[in-house]
Amino acid sequence: MPLPGPPCSAGAGNAPPSLRARSARLGVGALAGLAAVFLAWRALPGTRATLDHVQAPLLPLYLALVLLIVVLHALRWRAVLLRLGATAPSLPRLVQLWLAGRAVGSLIPSGTLAGEPVRAYLLGTGGIPSAAAAGAVTLDRTLELAGNMIAGPACVGAALALGAGSLAGTAAASLTALAGLALFGFVYVRALQGAPALAALLGPPWTATLRPRRQGAPPGAERPVPPGGFLATLRAHLESADEALHRLLRDHPRLVPAGLALSLAIEGLHLLELAVLYATFGLAVPLALLLLSSVGIGVARTVPVSAALGSLEATQVGIFALGGRTLAEGLSVALVLRLAETLWIFVGLGCLAAASAAPREVPP
Repeated sequence: MPLPGPPCSAGAGNAPPSLRARSARLGVGALAGLAAVFLAWRALPGTRATLDHVQAPLLPLYLALVLLIVVLHALRWRAVLLRLGATAPSLPRLVQLWLAGRAVGSLIPSGTLAGEPVRAYLLGTGGIPSAAAAGAVTLDRTLELAGNMIAGPACVGAALALGAGSLAGTAAASLTALAGLALFGFVYVRALQGAPALAALLGPPWTATLRPRRQGAPPGAERPVPPGGFLATLRAHLESADEALHRLLRDHPRLVPAGLALSLAIEGLHLLELAVLYATFGLAVPLALLLLSSVGIGVARTVPVSAALGSLEATQVGIFALGGRTLAEGLSVALVLRLAETLWIFVGLGCLAAASAAPREVPP
């Protein structure tokens, strides 16, 4: 189902030099952050021993798991692009763009959402129409969020069954995720039925009302209030999006179930990646705390703080404290996660610089 529209205006050439210069400056900042993490690690009591217990043989396994997860992200994104009728870039190129978007989304305080316009922009530099680029990024992110909303309550429920966590706090987090999942289900089912889905979230369509007649005016002088304003414009856009969604699900009915299954597989691999990362630094984390730690990472990344600075550490320290672990163990886990986060931000910034400097790809 090809989508009409000209290529993004950014696709007329390489990214502006300011983007490449900004990538270099952010890269220097990421290296400084990495150095700060190392210094904090060596200075905090009870955490220095973590560096002395690094299991080097596990590093290749950890890197292989991260690469596999990123490739699965790129495959899901590629499948969405193809269903939208776009000529998808090569898989290595999509991996590069995904890592670049993730780095920008982590650094800009937006709950990781800032990386999505960057992904769409970089797709546009490859000659992909702007409508297809924006639609593919939006649908891919929606499938990812749907997987998060299923995996989050599942992890919390399993952790509670294993005897870890606060019932009140974890129940609140689970209810929030389930509400989001219910919203996704509502939109999906309505779209399958061909009924208004996104537009239905605004309530029933607006109907004209009559202005009250001024005192002394003859009968019948009431005037209707014309529709307009922000809500009317928003409803028009959502109705157009509903039409595109109806066509997509009609032409490709298996796209959403397959994408959701892939998202759940990615969530499972994330848990394995986290377990290997902790084991690489000699941290023995029980399954219940591993599940809650994974949920805590997701919650911390939704906070609009650059690189989840502070929120990532606070959630982990709090989770391990509630689990009866020592402050030193919670700090060690937090620092391991900060080290990994900073490393992959730096890798993503390198991908951003390389992607913005690459020559334009013109689909055949």
